[in-house]
Amino acid sequence: MEVVQVGNFEASYVPTVNDFSRLDERFRLPPGTWNKLPAYRSYGFAVFKLKSGAATIHPMAFSFPRAETSSLFFPTVHIHDGQVHPKAEFDHTLYCQSGADEEFALNRWTESERPANAFVAIGKTNGLVDGERHCYMRGLQGKLANLDTFLKRV
Repeated sequence: MEVVQVGNFEASYVPTVNDFSRLDERFRLPPGTWNKLPAYRSYGFAVFKLKSGAATIHPMAFSFPRAETSSLFFPTVHIHDGQVHPKAEFDHTLYCQSGADEEFALNRWTESERPANAFVAIGKTNGLVDGERHCYMRGLQGKLANLDTFLKRV
């Protein structure tokens, strides 16, 4: 499977758990790891790692069709050492926008003061960000439950 350069990251897409065996060894997990996460059998995966020697970490964004349309899905489960620990050290900032066709329960999110075009290079987002709408942010920091994050629709 192809590994591509995305800024300071090396990245690939893995369609199913079984396809990890075809992926470059740098991205593989120890045998049996996926047995601990049976709910992920039908998932696809964006995998990435910081390039060796890279000092600047930049945001990563991707979009994909959602199997579960009643919520927005953020893949935040951590598997760093081949183990699935009940808690993990988080240092993430999640961003989203709601659209005219779907609104989210944003009570724990901070709304931007201005529309996105005031602080985002909209032309570089390939249509992912609507410059006329506000953005929302939520920080996940500290030792937290090692779970994915879901933002429910209202």
